[in-house]
Amino acid sequence: MIDPTDITKFDRNEIELQEFFLFCVVVAGKTAVVQAKKLDDFLKPGRIRSMTPFEYIKGLRDKEHLHHMVCDAKLGIYKRLTHIFEQSLYIDLHNVTMEELESIPGIGPKTSRFFVLHSRPEQRIAVLDKHILAWLSEQYPHMTIPLATPQSISRYRELESLYLHEAAKRKLKPEILDLQIWNERARIAA
Repeated sequence: MIDPTDITKFDRNEIELQEFFLFCVVVAGKTAVVQAKKLDDFLKPGRIRSMTPFEYIKGLRDKEHLHHMVCDAKLGIYKRLTHIFEQSLYIDLHNVTMEELESIPGIGPKTSRFFVLHSRPEQRIAVLDKHILAWLSEQYPHMTIPLATPQSISRYRELESLYLHEAAKRKLKPEILDLQIWNERARIAA
């Protein structure tokens, strides 16, 4: 099961990488600890059969049970998640680019960066979730920082640059600062 408080791992095996990718998708806009448990429950039958997460999902899709199982697991926006799961089955997660991930309807810059930042070393990107944005607004009180992830890619990149500047100023890798902020603020929000 994914531990949202210790998310960064650069040497995941294929099963772990697939589960982490699915977690990145299902956690968007939801409570991480709750979604980690729901995803774990959703994938459990596949684990019992010694299947990778993608093999399990492909089997559900082939039997036309995928949408039903996503609903039963209460993973969230069911139609969107079902579509993302189906579109993701043949992705090479070790080499996929953020742009390729974002070409899947329902995956935006926050989700693609979340996956890449916490699964590949030496990434200079930012996951602009509500916790990072609130933290940035404290660092830059004179600026208007949105409460929610910006949909404009130019605005996203502008705020991403501010975050990366702050990480460098603190001599922290972006994934370390991201996890520090998330662990501090997610506890406050819970």
